Amino acid sequence: MNATLLRTGRLLALATGLVALATAGILAFASMAEARPVALVTDVVGDVKNGADAVVLLAELDAGREIAVGTDSTAVVFYVGDGTEWVLKGPGRYRLGSKGPEPQAGAPAAARRPAPAAFREIKLRPEKVRQAAVIMRGRNLTLAAPVNDDVVVTSDVRLSWVLDNARDTEYEVELVDANGKLLHKSKTTNVQLALPDDVRLAPGQRYTWAVTARERGLPQPLYAIGEFRVASAATRARVDKARPKPDAPFSERVLFVALLEDVGAKSAAAEQRRALSSERPASWSRPK
Repeated sequence: MNATLLRTGRLLALATGLVALATAGILAFASMAEARPVALVTDVVGDVKNGADAVVLLAELDAGREIAVGTDSTAVVFYVGDGTEWVLKGPGRYRLGSKGPEPQAGAPAAARRPAPAAFREIKLRPEKVRQAAVIMRGRNLTLAAPVNDDVVVTSDVRLSWVLDNARDTEYEVELVDANGKLLHKSKTTNVQLALPDDVRLAPGQRYTWAVTARERGLPQPLYAIGEFRVASAATRARVDKARPKPDAPFSERVLFVALLEDVGAKSAAAEQRRALSSERPASWSRPK
């Protein structure tokens, strides 16, 4: 086979692949358009079902779906289109209409209430790529937070990591900016490090940090590396404005978790999830 035929074959294969990818993309887009999530679950008390599945906190609910609320049970859903919350009381079934939950078969009317304005910019993006919490692992040394392009939304940055079965270990921590400039280097025997006040991180910038673990008796050190970003000034302002007061309703505090996930602050969102998990037996949707 001559070179011309080889090139022709490659071009045909490439064209076929592009057509297949385009077709898959169109089908995926159509599927997303059909689903059209319209609401987030912000509180669940008792027996609440979406079809045969139990409704979980921060689940995205599609338009046209029905949820069943059991006797003495309650669900609160947040409609992203107009920034309102709806309280659904059982027993009864509710269809998720485009403008609000519609009671079915004599169910009580849903109670409408405005949510804080700071949450109205939350986006439902089912096409988000779900990423693992760790970007690199060195044997049993694992970076905990902030990693995987996590967005930091506070001025006090705390780095943390895990070393399984650690004993008599010293850790060396390094932080560099996007240009490779070393901003901080220190040693500790703890598994976390608060960056000192003289390390100033710029809004919107990306940083890389690494931990080297030297354990007595190990032939060579363990090493792990991760990245994070500092939130822009606008994002910081948005998060600070939305931060709930200690006595805020449970649903508002759940919405704050959704906002943190929306801006990419994975570690902060996970911390808030843990803090709220003791207040409700309902499980959570998987973080984005």
